[in-house]
Amino acid sequence: MEEVGILSQIHGEKCWPSVDMLSPCEEACPIHMDVPSYVVAISQGKFKEALAVIRKTNPLPSVCGRVCHHPCEVACTRALIDKPIAIQWLKRFAADYGLRNGEAPNPLERTKRERVAIIGSGPAGLAAAYDLVRQGYGATVYEAMSVPGGMLAQGIPQFCLSPEAVQADIDYIKALGVAIKPNMAIGKDLTIDDLWREGFNAILLASGATGSPRLGIPGENARGVISALPFLREARLGRAEPLRGKVVVIGGGNVGIDAARAALRLGAQEVHIACLESSREMPAFAWETDSAQREGVRVHSSLAPQQIGTDAWGRVAGVDFRRVATFARDDQGRISWTLMEGPGSEYHLDANAVIVAIGQVPDASYLGGNGHVKIDPRGAFVVDPETLATNVQGIFAAGDSVSAPGTVVESMAAGQKSAISIARYLQGQDLKAGRVSPAKGAFRLDDLEKTPRFMPKRARWNMPSIPMEDRVRSFGEVNLGYTAWQAVEEAKRCLNCRMCGNCIFEKDQVCFETSRRLL
Repeated sequence: MEEVGILSQIHGEKCWPSVDMLSPCEEACPIHMDVPSYVVAISQGKFKEALAVIRKTNPLPSVCGRVCHHPCEVACTRALIDKPIAIQWLKRFAADYGLRNGEAPNPLERTKRERVAIIGSGPAGLAAAYDLVRQGYGATVYEAMSVPGGMLAQGIPQFCLSPEAVQADIDYIKALGVAIKPNMAIGKDLTIDDLWREGFNAILLASGATGSPRLGIPGENARGVISALPFLREARLGRAEPLRGKVVVIGGGNVGIDAARAALRLGAQEVHIACLESSREMPAFAWETDSAQREGVRVHSSLAPQQIGTDAWGRVAGVDFRRVATFARDDQGRISWTLMEGPGSEYHLDANAVIVAIGQVPDASYLGGNGHVKIDPRGAFVVDPETLATNVQGIFAAGDSVSAPGTVVESMAAGQKSAISIARYLQGQDLKAGRVSPAKGAFRLDDLEKTPRFMPKRARWNMPSIPMEDRVRSFGEVNLGYTAWQAVEEAKRCLNCRMCGNCIFEKDQVCFETSRRLL
């Protein structure tokens, strides 16, 4: 066959750059990261360049490399051949490389006089501040707790997300010029009116969802009943009391899973999770549930708590449940269920402690009546869904304080969306004009019947981790991260399907052979 020139690789109808489409991983990412570019850079050993690509859209690479729910991997074309690229773990490698090599940015130039106050230093607030300072605005983040980071620093256990990883990302954001003020509680140390008087031109409410709903059953005030969020905060800060005996966690979400794994590390002999949902409907991520079960946590599904029993001293003795007959969740996240009747419908678990992890709710009480910001029945801020503007001019809201608690990267996406609106507001521009998602659609190879036979299978590199028998002995980070050669080999599995993918299925032999040589 005659040699094929470079021009033959360009197909006017099939080549994605020509039709301006994204790769599936980019489209699936809530912040639409340029995944192919940083993965290919890692495959070439260009680790510094890979991190630079990541930081264009992601201010928290160390965090996301550990706890992102990685929808990009669900969409990864490589899964049609063997397994998805380990996109999340490659991001962690790049971030860790930057940390090991003393990455330190220069402060960004302040080019605009306007200043923005951001209430809350979680992912939404930090992402908004990051984008605003890169546009030349002043950004000051107020955090009520002593440690910045919101749930990143005080809610996610350190065996999943090390304090060093959180601090590395925060230090980078601060080095760019973002001011972060811990121990500054709005409503206590400052009010919204104080912020206006200090000369801020816009305010972002990104205070998260830190409230814990109640079970509403007899015995929930017994000694030994603990709310999951305060429990995780104390564990994260090294102040949690040791546990003994049997612990029952009520709730099947990620917070419940984290609480169960923390309870094991605090000395519990047995840890049980009970949830309303079936095992297939549990809201916790499957890989988190799997980690918990491999560590020894027992999961009991389709159970509704009815009463917490106590002993003669008012301490928890056990939990009575009824089996769930039907369970449903609507498109707003609201749940409903019915209970079984008759013999076999009751279930009991002994317990020395009960951890309640049935959800998180926003707490807008820090506003008082100040500002007259509208709040919905759940306690969340009411915003325009396109712009995240509240009913009060100059005040915006984003993240878990607006919508049902989401993931880290979803909160970051909301923070970035709010930053766009704030910048437009400060410049006197229309908040809605031309607002479109950067995702323009992605061609998916699973639309086709089969993958090419010439595509070789290559095993995905597993994440090095602490041996199972050692995990529950400490709060040390379970996953250890790739070595450089592991990261390079894993990145080499990427098909780079944004650049070339459609044509591999062409019947035209020239295009087919070109693609085979490229791979």
